[in-house]
Amino acid sequence: MPEGDDPAAVRGRVALVTGASSGIGRATAERLGTLGYRVAVHYGTNAAAAQAVAASIDGLAFGCDVADPAAVEAMVRDAEAALGPIDVAVANAGFYEERALADVTDELWDRSLRVLLGGCFHLARAVVPGMRARGGGSIVCIASELALIGGVGIAHYVAAKAAVIGFSRSLARELAPEIRVNVVAPGAVDTPLLPDRDRGPGYTSTVPLGRIGHPDEVAAAIVHIAEAPWTTGAVYSPNGGVVIQ
Repeated sequence: MPEGDDPAAVRGRVALVTGASSGIGRATAERLGTLGYRVAVHYGTNAAAAQAVAASIDGLAFGCDVADPAAVEAMVRDAEAALGPIDVAVANAGFYEERALADVTDELWDRSLRVLLGGCFHLARAVVPGMRARGGGSIVCIASELALIGGVGIAHYVAAKAAVIGFSRSLARELAPEIRVNVVAPGAVDTPLLPDRDRGPGYTSTVPLGRIGHPDEVAAAIVHIAEAPWTTGAVYSPNGGVVIQ
């Protein structure tokens, strides 16, 4: 955090977190709120959960489909009108569905790209003009450790998440020095998206640190890199040691 971990140092700053009604997004919104940010809590379908998160941190909930560019632009306008200019944007919204290649439909392929990659692109495109006009800002896109190592039955998911990394690295160069863009690529985390098989010893025995992660641990990584003043284009992968690079 700027200026010595004092919530007063960021009071009045604004953050927007997509996919913040549960899991990593919720933990990130809560952490930012605790640190003094005014937080726009985005949701896709679960308005009640997002409103509860927002109420707990004195933020506001905003709903839209991140695959819809016009809806994302409208959300950003509404959030800034209500809370003020966005200083930190976290593109976290997503979904996870396993499907063997032969069973990946055109609809699933398109939806994977439009939500997982498009959600990052649409948010960045919406917040960058304001950040540039103000001379600064920070964007964090959420990928996955699977983008670094691949996986079985998730080629559509991995393709989109790997593209998030390439997109973010390119954007980091394009927008420097005013705006920083970084990636957090978590390993297996205890959220509703995690398959049951990855919660037991069959998987955790393969993790050097011996367990899956917690949303608040990933949230700490997201906030850290969002506020790291001399870091851009980085891929930070909190994953318990599964991927070491």
